[in-house]
Amino acid sequence: MKALLLADFGAPYYPAIRDEHPDLDLVEAYSNEAILKEIPAAEIVFGYLTAEQFEAAKNLKWIQTLDAGMEGLFNAVPTISSTDVEVTNSRGAGAPMIGEHGVTLMLALARQLPKFWKDKSDHKWDQDGALEVVEFLGNKTCGIIGFGKSGREIGWRAKALGMNVIAVDEQPVDGDPIVEDVWGLARLDDLLQQSDYVVVTTPYTAQNENMIAEEQLALMKSSARIVVTSRGRLVEHNALVAALKSGGIAGAGLDTTIVEPLPADNELWDLPNVIITPHIAGNTEKEHLDKRTVDIFTDNLRRYVSGHPLVNVVDKQLQY
Repeated sequence: MKALLLADFGAPYYPAIRDEHPDLDLVEAYSNEAILKEIPAAEIVFGYLTAEQFEAAKNLKWIQTLDAGMEGLFNAVPTISSTDVEVTNSRGAGAPMIGEHGVTLMLALARQLPKFWKDKSDHKWDQDGALEVVEFLGNKTCGIIGFGKSGREIGWRAKALGMNVIAVDEQPVDGDPIVEDVWGLARLDDLLQQSDYVVVTTPYTAQNENMIAEEQLALMKSSARIVVTSRGRLVEHNALVAALKSGGIAGAGLDTTIVEPLPADNELWDLPNVIITPHIAGNTEKEHLDKRTVDIFTDNLRRYVSGHPLVNVVDKQLQY
């Protein structure tokens, strides 16, 4: 059985995998030429394939991708949806870091850290002004849209701060012990109306693009903030800018935006009630994230060779 290892960051960990599976032919292939040479006989791929490489993969049965988001694979190889090739992703590898980052954005918005950073740059000590703007996060409601691994990591941290946590998800999800019940998307409006902080962690698909548009933003409290850690295209850009400028909502913490990199002339950069980070919520020290990603593949490889069900299986029709 041949497995192609396309992720060069995994090279330090591949010797241990070979030691564990001496009967497997584990081949590292990092160039298009090498992949095209090896792919016809490969049964397993750890990484991403181009359409050309996938077309040459005559014996492929399973692809383990390197990220939670699936646009890269399905955009590159749209025909995979109609095949029997099983697809799994690395959902959860960056989830603890996303949990920290999501709560950090909420805390930064509540405690007005951008204001104090500007005051520091201006050598300004504004205690009276500060007393009027800082907020306590602990008595607020955190509404999470998409209660998967990242949503859960944000949720328990928010709960630990004393927040009331509510959530919606398209799929049936067990929210215990963070929330009593995870509502279906039919109750998204209820979540938006009740939440002081709306956190968007749901996976992106073409079907849910702009799921938070003008109508949904209008349901939020004028004192509420929105935090986006999954994909910027889930929130309609023009409606978000309008709500932020008009005071329809109080602020936003955005790790992902409609276009990345966000163009320098985009209005979001200059809005004082917006914090922007460059799509790094799931990142940490490189070695830590690399190992967590390889560990998911390693676990699934054990399952595959022993005939047990894989984890992080992607629904190829839903594309997540």
